[in-house]
Amino acid sequence: MPWTTQSGTRSLLGPEADLVRGAIGTMVDSHVDQIRDDRYEWQYGVPWFDQWDPGQRLWLLDHVTRALLGHHMIASPAAMFDSAVDAIFCEILDLIRIEISDDQYDDQFYEMIDGADYQAGGTLSRQQTPTRSWRQGVINALATQQGSRPNIDASDCDLNRWIERVTWIADEVIGIRHYQKAEAFRDVDYSILQRFLRDRALPEDYLERIPPLPRPDEVQHAVDRIQGYVFSV
Repeated sequence: MPWTTQSGTRSLLGPEADLVRGAIGTMVDSHVDQIRDDRYEWQYGVPWFDQWDPGQRLWLLDHVTRALLGHHMIASPAAMFDSAVDAIFCEILDLIRIEISDDQYDDQFYEMIDGADYQAGGTLSRQQTPTRSWRQGVINALATQQGSRPNIDASDCDLNRWIERVTWIADEVIGIRHYQKAEAFRDVDYSILQRFLRDRALPEDYLERIPPLPRPDEVQHAVDRIQGYVFSV
């Protein structure tokens, strides 16, 4: 079955899917570059996801992409899958940070040249700059989830307001981060961990499963499959 969200087991659709699809695409590009250039592995601030190498991360992204955007069944819940979805929303926040930073740089640039003629290709205007999309994507996804347009504008540069709204979207898709709470119990009392997992209908090996180390051809197959969903629009 597809991914289990707070509103039931379903595939993401419409603007909600578009936002997640775009973030997954940038993550795949980043991990492919890391493998090709043997670069430092990007950290998303999700230790359960960050601990794996790029090939393992792509294996995880392959599974959660097909569950979120398709009809792939993840047979048994595991911390490795939940953390991978969490990392996708951390990527969205990183992209918004970059977008806001670029906008603020543009504002400084226009203030610097304000009143001066710009002859290279004509007079430069703000309307000629590319339209930003990540913040608008968040607005569209929230409107889909909540049934009404959220009270925020795509030009808003207050990062804390965007963190709050991305968290709202993530909470609907992921729900309670069981892997974070379960991890806290693992080193205290194993019987408490067992009870925690049992009470939430989570398997005993929820924290124990790890992604395999895929061969290069398996990594390429995972990338191809993910891109099939990323570019399916």
